Amino acid sequence: MSVTQKDMYEMFAEIYYKRVFRPYTDNEIHVTEATQCLLKSFYQRKIRRALLEPKVVVLSFGTIVHEALHEPLKRRNYQCELEGKYELGDVTLYGHGDAVADNHGLELKTITRMPTDTLSHHKLQANTYSYIFDKPEWYVSYIHKPSGLCKVFNVPRNDDMFKYVAMRAIRLSTMLRKNQAPEPEPSWLCAYCEYIDICPRAYKHVRKRWL
Repeated sequence: MSVTQKDMYEMFAEIYYKRVFRPYTDNEIHVTEATQCLLKSFYQRKIRRALLEPKVVVLSFGTIVHEALHEPLKRRNYQCELEGKYELGDVTLYGHGDAVADNHGLELKTITRMPTDTLSHHKLQANTYSYIFDKPEWYVSYIHKPSGLCKVFNVPRNDDMFKYVAMRAIRLSTMLRKNQAPEPEPSWLCAYCEYIDICPRAYKHVRKRWL
């Protein structure tokens, strides 16, 4: 019996797709969808391309770390992979907290380049979770894959930041129901997007590198 490259990708896919959340209706928006580029979120709902195989491998590392830490976290009185929601009129904002304790929450992020502060999209995510789960603060822990170093950053609650994400969730829901694509939001994250070839405003240098 031989092992192929395809076999390896399939095994990593089995790990990663265990954490994929259930499909949502147009009135239900996940925090990740509201905090990333809204056009990407729209395409993910309407076109539903599969992730690039190398990206599945990279993302599965995070799943492996989450699963490995479940028991240690539970012994410290955390609830893991907890789903919560926040009602925004006729739109429901959903989130899944990696680890939720009595007075705070914790997000686990595996990363290749260690930041000096919480990355902006992770800060939006963590702050939103603090409202969904009604906690005074949230923490983001970065696990640096090349070195094994860990850093933990505190994200206090911020009303304006939450209102911003809530507004984006409502806007995405509206665009999904109208079947009207939102405006693209170019950033360094374009380099990791499966829809860069059909995006009208992806960074040109990123487009050239990927296509």
